[in-house]
Amino acid sequence: MKSVLLALSILAVLTRCAKEELTSAGQSSLSQEVEIALNETLDLPESAKGNDTPKVRVHLAEINDSRCPMNVNCIRYGSAVVRLWLEIDKDKSPIAALVIGEALPSDTRKLRNRTADTTLVTVANTQYQIILKNVSPYPCSGCPDQEPKSAQIIVTAQ
Repeated sequence: MKSVLLALSILAVLTRCAKEELTSAGQSSLSQEVEIALNETLDLPESAKGNDTPKVRVHLAEINDSRCPMNVNCIRYGSAVVRLWLEIDKDKSPIAALVIGEALPSDTRKLRNRTADTTLVTVANTQYQIILKNVSPYPCSGCPDQEPKSAQIIVTAQ
């Protein structure tokens, strides 16, 4: 029994070391969580580190926030829809729509393993997963001087 546990432990250690070597050998390890404001273009910090890898830029084109404001009774929760695209050099991805809250009636991504807050986009022959984590500030009825809208996203190279 002890020899089986020892063999499994060694296998786990060797497998972990192999994964770290692949990442350090130059494969793409882009996985960034960033906050981007409406109508802003943002260079992802991880993509700007290496000279041989092109910069990945995120463009946030639209935020449509119809979520029920704080301290208000609403019939439905509503949703926050973010439209953005990625760009590498001159190549642009198609515009991606990400949703927090109630899914849109015309949303074709109502699949068992995918939600409306996650999508895949392809730009410059590389596929990226984009996850919408938050849209802030949360709507507030009667709140003076709210901050400009921004979205918190995670971009991961696949």
